[in-house]
Amino acid sequence: MKWRPRFEALVQELSTHRAITLRHGTIGPPTAPSVIAAARAVAGAAWPEGMTDFYSEVSLVDVEYEVAGGGGNGGCIHIPTVTDVWDHGAHEDELWFDWLLAEDPNHPFTRIRPIDRFVPEAYAVLYPVPGDRPATVHYHYCGEDLVPTGLSYERWLELLLRARGATYWLGLATGPTRGRTWVEENLERVAAIFPDFDPGSMSPKRGFDPIA
Repeated sequence: MKWRPRFEALVQELSTHRAITLRHGTIGPPTAPSVIAAARAVAGAAWPEGMTDFYSEVSLVDVEYEVAGGGGNGGCIHIPTVTDVWDHGAHEDELWFDWLLAEDPNHPFTRIRPIDRFVPEAYAVLYPVPGDRPATVHYHYCGEDLVPTGLSYERWLELLLRARGATYWLGLATGPTRGRTWVEENLERVAAIFPDFDPGSMSPKRGFDPIA
């Protein structure tokens, strides 16, 4: 097993740290092979390397925590079931909308799948789906922006664990930060508790352009 022990260790770390209040810490049981096979058939070539391994060990992840001092500091990880990820119709009025199809049948928002609904207004998603090769991880500010991160699914999982799901950490992978906001302050606060996070090491030197 590769992923389950690491997410269980994350929950243990957060639950025992005196500067952290853990609100949720659920790691779902392994996903049945038949369920993974059905999802993989839907995904086709867009199915990313590492997704079979992950869902063979875990069905979902639900983690939320706060850092001492409040102010919205902390982190969130909400990885859905593999069935939910690939159920296109279930995401209508959440990730894509009927009027988008009327205006553009190939609108990018209709070709994304959620892999971490870390906050209600922003997700980590796979794009493009369908595709002729494995989809990669993108940052989606719901209904507004879709930005590449350059991360494979497995690399995203690795950085997610290193960042402890610090709120909006995925923005680091889209390019250098532009100005100091509560997001950067939150990342710095989490990094002060977990030095191996190191936000400065997680941004490319040159940012990615949003997909039009």
